[in-house]
Amino acid sequence: MSPIWLWIKNARSIALPQSALPCLTAVVLCIGQAGFVWWLSIPVVLGICAAHLGMNLADDYFDYKHNSRTRADISSTSVRARMEKCHYLGEGKATINQLGWAIVCFLTFAALMGAIAFIAQWLMHGWQAAMGIVIYALLGLFVGINYSGKPLELGYHGLGELVIGLMFGPLNMLGVQAALTGNPFSWAMLCMSIGIGCMVTNIVYVHSVMETNADAELGKMTFARLLKSKATMIIFIGIFAIMPFVMLGLGIALSWWSPWYLLTIATLPMSIFLIHSTRLFVYGLPRNDTPHWWMGPMGDWEGYKQAGIDWFLYRWLLARNICTFFCLILIIVHIILQL
Repeated sequence: MSPIWLWIKNARSIALPQSALPCLTAVVLCIGQAGFVWWLSIPVVLGICAAHLGMNLADDYFDYKHNSRTRADISSTSVRARMEKCHYLGEGKATINQLGWAIVCFLTFAALMGAIAFIAQWLMHGWQAAMGIVIYALLGLFVGINYSGKPLELGYHGLGELVIGLMFGPLNMLGVQAALTGNPFSWAMLCMSIGIGCMVTNIVYVHSVMETNADAELGKMTFARLLKSKATMIIFIGIFAIMPFVMLGLGIALSWWSPWYLLTIATLPMSIFLIHSTRLFVYGLPRNDTPHWWMGPMGDWEGYKQAGIDWFLYRWLLARNICTFFCLILIIVHIILQL
């Protein structure tokens, strides 16, 4: 395997849908808007994916600097520690300096892709339109670095999940709109991006809820630990799960979107089940973690059971599939409406 692909794997490319799906949704929602330039979607999507990978590696860098032991060394009870965190450093497959250069390479590539959109918008719509791209890029860089880096270290204060929702929701989707149309802001895109950002937040937040005890052992502060109360944890699962449909209804009521977007309600039963299932888990109540066809793809489930991580992936994959189906329905409906 080439060094490039190794670093893409180290950057947890499996998580790319968390940024790519909202990005692609925003691209499609821009179709039909004044000033839309379709070919700019290519560098925009590539740039956002590269920035996501770079930020994942930056999280590893700051996390390793903060505590040079990998989480797997500290706690064998944490599924995330065994699945994700900078194992390549602990195993000696890469040095901290090589990690630093990999971060620079990913973020430089993202900046080059952004520069293409910046120059194109400047030439077509003037520097004012192009500056919107710069503003969202700088905000994303600042928030992304401060996820686990100084001076704010937001992730260490229990705000990491909210940061991810902000980055992959509003900053991502509004930035895409600025890059493709020259329009740096619209209430319609903000409303949709808040809803999708909540879905992305839930993918990460449900981790924290299930691993509260392991995170406490690690000394890791998450949003779930910040909330402390089990009831409050479940309330926020519900807020993040239901907010997309509230935002959707608001947009339709204000005539921003077609009533056909209501087809996304097909994912509402999945969201309600996620709330119910997580509540059973948190309170230690009897539950049956058996995947059903309507939950979407669940990967190698037998393999997960043998590895003893099926209890963890059951709700994680469900939260991921909810976001995936919601975005895909929006994409398909909007494309059909534009034909």
